[in-house]
Amino acid sequence: MLSYAALACVTVASAGDGWDNRIVATLSVPKLTERDYLTIERAADYKSEFVAGEMYAMSGGTPRHSYIGLSASSHLKQQTRGSNCKTFNSDLRIRAHSGDYFYPDAFVVCGPLQMHEGSKDVCINPMLILEVLSPSTAAYDKGLKFKLYRTIPTLKDYIMVHFDSVYVEHYTRQPDDSWALREYSGEAALVPLPNINCALSLAAIYEDAMDLPG
Repeated sequence: MLSYAALACVTVASAGDGWDNRIVATLSVPKLTERDYLTIERAADYKSEFVAGEMYAMSGGTPRHSYIGLSASSHLKQQTRGSNCKTFNSDLRIRAHSGDYFYPDAFVVCGPLQMHEGSKDVCINPMLILEVLSPSTAAYDKGLKFKLYRTIPTLKDYIMVHFDSVYVEHYTRQPDDSWALREYSGEAALVPLPNINCALSLAAIYEDAMDLPG
């Protein structure tokens, strides 16, 4: 991801100086507000996430990442069909209670869909979030992003699907608000998801995926 810049660098060279003697000054740029972000984002031709007052452009994924994300969201949609839960893909943004905005690879909402301050494009009540890890985002998805996702009161399950092996990490919120991790590997594995009344099949989400460029 590429930040729109919390810092701007201005290069100044005095007359007669070569570039080897240049002076670089760093100027602070004011943080964006949520309203600023949403105004810019809704008019943009590409998606950006919003964290701590900065926008981060989302780069395109690899064929394997894209395929696994589609398979996972389709698999969840099939299993939640006919229930009070609905599955969404990365076209719909969510807002964390921290005031940050994201486009998860897939997420599930159970019960009425709640939108932020009457908007039509910002969901605030995901019960399950699924992210497909990639080399450039794995540390972020496991660290800061998960920390911010945990501020969402309705979130019960966070699933990280690895791109380089058939391996899934599943975090569930506990009654004391801590999070428990269970790990699953191999195509025979099933990830039980009692909060949304279904199970995630690793065979289904990884089917034909590992033959694609990752």
